[in-house]
Amino acid sequence: MRGADTDAQMALFIADAEVGDAAEGQPVTELAASRPNLWQVLNTYILAETRDGILIVDQHSAHERVLFQRLMEAFEAGGQDGQRLLFPLTIRLTPPELELVEELQGLLDRSGFEVEPFGGDTVIVRAVPNPHPYFNAERAFREMIEELTQGSELVRSAKNQHEKIAMTFACKGSIKAGQQLADAEMQELFDQLFSTDLPHHDVHGRPTIIRLSATELARKFGR
Repeated sequence: MRGADTDAQMALFIADAEVGDAAEGQPVTELAASRPNLWQVLNTYILAETRDGILIVDQHSAHERVLFQRLMEAFEAGGQDGQRLLFPLTIRLTPPELELVEELQGLLDRSGFEVEPFGGDTVIVRAVPNPHPYFNAERAFREMIEELTQGSELVRSAKNQHEKIAMTFACKGSIKAGQQLADAEMQELFDQLFSTDLPHHDVHGRPTIIRLSATELARKFGR
């Protein structure tokens, strides 16, 4: 259940933006004290009705922000636990990827990935994080290691190794566009987003929220 702190965050931080734009948080009053009605559109966006329009939340970008903050906070507390696999994953890596995994093994373990060398160019993954029911652990791990090895713009923007891991995990491990969500899952994500410190943008700097006011809607319909 969402508490008063989350409601306060929503009131303070919803982006007051025109369609297609994202803005920094400004005080707004359009949200009622009760939870807004939520709808999923195109299995990608979550619409929330407000007193004076609608909010459009990108579910992937929103979950990126949630996972990034969660893992960074976990690092400060010593790390997050992984879920042990009944059937561990065996994954082949390139020599540069294998070298990177060995270098970052401690941080990967603290992020929930328990990884060990398995001989030659192979590693075995015995435990993985479990950020949501649709998480594809092998795909996320492979894509994380590939991006960390190649050094994307996202990786280069990180301040330290902890941020590199948290950013790539948030990007590769978050709920994807196209994933159908149950009502409770939409509500949980909505609440989690507005509980973060920086709910307006994902780890790439893209907007998580767009606001479409009633005035803008009326203008679009020529009223």
